[in-house]
Amino acid sequence: MNHYIKTAFILFICLTPCFIGYTVAQVSADTPIADYIFETIEVPGVDFLEVTASNDFGDYAGNTRSADGEKTVGFTLIDGVFTTYDFPGSQNTYFYALGNSGQAAGHYKDSNGLYHGVVLENGELRQYDFPGAAETNIYGLSDETGALSGNIVDAAGVSHAFSGELTITFPGATNTYGDFVNAAGAVVGSYVDADGMFHGFIRHPDGSFTTIDLPTTPNLEFLFVNTITDLGLIGFRAKAANDILRSYILLPDGTLYEVRLPGSVITVVRNVNQDGSIIGFYDLADGRRLGFVGRPKTQPNGAGFGNIFSMHLSKGLNMLSVPLKPTVETTARSLAVKTGATTVITFDAANRRFVAWTPNAPDDGFPIEGAKGYIVNLPQARDLVFTGTAWTNPTEVAAAPIAHADPIWAFVVSGHLEGIHHFDGYIVKVRNHRTNIVMTSQVRGNYFAAATADLNYRSVIEVGDTLELTVTDIHGNIVSEKFNFTVDTTHLENAVMTVSLDSIGTPKRSQLLQNYPNPFNPETWIPYQLSEASSVSLSIYDATGKHIRTLPFGYQSAGFYQHRGRAAYWDGRNALGEPVASGVYFYQLTTPSFQQTKRMIIMK
Repeated sequence: MNHYIKTAFILFICLTPCFIGYTVAQVSADTPIADYIFETIEVPGVDFLEVTASNDFGDYAGNTRSADGEKTVGFTLIDGVFTTYDFPGSQNTYFYALGNSGQAAGHYKDSNGLYHGVVLENGELRQYDFPGAAETNIYGLSDETGALSGNIVDAAGVSHAFSGELTITFPGATNTYGDFVNAAGAVVGSYVDADGMFHGFIRHPDGSFTTIDLPTTPNLEFLFVNTITDLGLIGFRAKAANDILRSYILLPDGTLYEVRLPGSVITVVRNVNQDGSIIGFYDLADGRRLGFVGRPKTQPNGAGFGNIFSMHLSKGLNMLSVPLKPTVETTARSLAVKTGATTVITFDAANRRFVAWTPNAPDDGFPIEGAKGYIVNLPQARDLVFTGTAWTNPTEVAAAPIAHADPIWAFVVSGHLEGIHHFDGYIVKVRNHRTNIVMTSQVRGNYFAAATADLNYRSVIEVGDTLELTVTDIHGNIVSEKFNFTVDTTHLENAVMTVSLDSIGTPKRSQLLQNYPNPFNPETWIPYQLSEASSVSLSIYDATGKHIRTLPFGYQSAGFYQHRGRAAYWDGRNALGEPVASGVYFYQLTTPSFQQTKRMIIMK
């Protein structure tokens, strides 16, 4: 737990169901109070800490006061480090979303009173305006897709929800407000009907809507739905006239609870985590605003809620199986997002090789299945919570994680090819000069990730190792020079070396290479490279300089002529077709702009 989190409160209130279904919800004095253990999030010297977002790793974001107390600024609290952010020239800056990568998002109010989205990446703020919108308010950030969500204001002053590139307007609404999207693509928010009444909504991935109402409280000033988990747990807040703001948790089976922190004036829930814990802030009577984490004292188990499995992963390499079947398809990317892994590795049993995915991949990678082990490398230890249902196939048994941080028993070399435009089907081969271990990867787009692992947890890589990379095309022809890279400590910490291979398909320079085999009898292949298209010929001379034979190749395109299917071929005969004697010979490659000679030996 973050060292700024203090003060535990325990509630002992009975939980009883109060309604079934999303469309009818009754709130009264009898609405049960959720049974949570609350922990306050505090920063020394800060008496206004409006926590609005968290990630899977116990980091937080939200809003606080500027040093002079004149404006609101965003903050992050990551690994115990409290940092504030103020968009230049803004009246106020607000954060409402935080990703596992430390990326935060929200919006700011400019000098004219208009709102613009703002995204924090690598410590820098950038503005984001939804295309065509007059104003943009960001409230959500998807780890799975990177999509932003929230609401926009159009040129006519009407509000609409948005998620990624999708604009959402509830049918018949005068204004629609969006907040959060879960991994399945369900978007939650609120809308105002023609009579000026507030309602909550869920927009399902198929485009249908479900309304969330409080019908016994007709005098609502507002109702805002903030969050929905992958399993359908919903958090929202509402305020009726002549009442305080109240926050609620709605289970997938329709059970409703109010959330109230003891001694608070108001309690605001902003985020519900996959394990049912909640994040938000509360006000005290003395005017202070502090953040909180609420952890269920009794885990809700309503119909459809699913199961929860906690797991500890160590820093470095871990072997794990996904313990529960997720409600949505899980991929290498989503597993990496959840764990914070630098790479995810699986074993392709059909082809007897390891397959890797890294965050710079152009796709989501392979699907995550039950009864399969996956290797993940973590920059730091993590406590994770998996939610879902039991695997239906009895062979799909989840294994406990196994951690082996040292030595490095799994390693990935990944990167991109640069040069020609079509690389599908190309193969990248990686060879460790010290161990002679070879790993290969088929290129997708221009991306590759070659992996190796020793499931007996023995070292496969060390600092100082030299890795040699070559690329072949779909016909097995070499299409690159040999690239050599040296392994350093950062590579070992990440279990990944990321490289860029340039000039694929076109050599940086023309050169003549050593023939093979050498010595030979009676035939040999002579490889070469052309950095530019030109006419090419190969001449052969004996040790005295006497011309033996010329092999004219005509006009050839730039490329690597090294594989037996492309290299020059000599059958050991002179211009008259007669076999030449044993001895030393010289071969010379000639183009209009290049000439090079090498030595070879015939031994009979």
